[in-house]
Amino acid sequence: MTSVMMDCCLYDWYENGKNLVQRYAETHPAPPETDESYLLQACLQAKYRILMARSAVPGAGIHCQDVLNGGDLFLMDLAMSQNIPCVNAAVATRTIPLGEYWMTSGAGLPVSSKESILDALRRIDSEHHNPLAGPDGVTLSIARACLAAGAADYITYESLETSTRKSRRQPRWPGFKRRRR
Repeated sequence: MTSVMMDCCLYDWYENGKNLVQRYAETHPAPPETDESYLLQACLQAKYRILMARSAVPGAGIHCQDVLNGGDLFLMDLAMSQNIPCVNAAVATRTIPLGEYWMTSGAGLPVSSKESILDALRRIDSEHHNPLAGPDGVTLSIARACLAAGAADYITYESLETSTRKSRRQPRWPGFKRRRR
């Protein structure tokens, strides 16, 4: 839930017609031709999508169809390449372009109910524009629909640390002798 809320705060909360990422880019321009500039420009092109998995490339990512915006893309995501349960599994997420592939913003939600998403899209079409929800409010409506359908119950994060750490009683360097106090 925290990741989804942070993602929405960065990209979907608008003040004076701009989200936080756009305001940051204006006030903190990165030096041209740097990694920071490349990543900031990629974040400015981020797009919210509903991705339908087509095939996995184990250890790399998944080939997807964007059912919200149309088109196909390769999503570079190690965890998804190993954990997408089947072809045609869907996830609602923001994607960031990096050359020939895309990555997620880290705040994806599984689409467990097609009906809830369709209902959210119908509500967007019938309601008037909310200026705090950005240009179209689609992202927040989809995220709310996924959360209401129980998507958060399917999200887990794994720690990168292992529980097999060696005891610190051993000297760190060969030839080093511990002094007694």
